[in-house]
Amino acid sequence: MTFTNNGKQLQGKDAALEGFRRFFSMVQSLEVKELIVDEEKASAVIRYALQSPKGNTFSSDVAEFISVKNGKFVSFAIYFDTAPYP
Repeated sequence: MTFTNNGKQLQGKDAALEGFRRFFSMVQSLEVKELIVDEEKASAVIRYALQSPKGNTFSSDVAEFISVKNGKFVSFAIYFDTAPYP
């Protein structure tokens, strides 16, 4: 699996899970704004309500792109504005 975070690529399941863990530990809620699925590819725009480890709250719109092959994740890429992140 390849995980891409604003252009920075991480290879393998463990690296991807570590990247997810840090982000999702801040998620308070989310709203799927748009979702497109075409066979083994999907894209979404998701608005996340987040809380930093210091308690600051903010929201972030994230574009997510997922590829699946034979029922398994092949790639997952996210793109977002880094300005509001601590």
